[in-house]
Amino acid sequence: MAKKIVHLSFCLAIIWIVSASVLSNHVDAQETVNQASVTEPMIDFKALTRDIIGSLVFSIVGLVILMIGYKVFDFVTPYHLDKQIADENNTAAGVALAGVLIALGLIVAAAIG
Repeated sequence: MAKKIVHLSFCLAIIWIVSASVLSNHVDAQETVNQASVTEPMIDFKALTRDIIGSLVFSIVGLVILMIGYKVFDFVTPYHLDKQIADENNTAAGVALAGVLIALGLIVAAAIG
């Protein structure tokens, strides 16, 4: 059950990062109407593709850094995190791990952004 929750969380994080980066390039509609000519396409597919590829690359880099951070935290702690969280339902270990992952995620987001 815990592995399914972690897998779902990673999938949701990737979807959120990609959608946030795609939707972050907004342009005022009035400026677009005034500056656009009839022959220009409404959607710049090159820029959209570049943004999506960039988002995917940074998402993968961020997830890899988070996984490395998880393994380092697991190595530093005197107990095995998977066993403590999944088998023994140790809430304190889960909260500590969540804090480490949130902190690493904020650092990675600040470094990438």
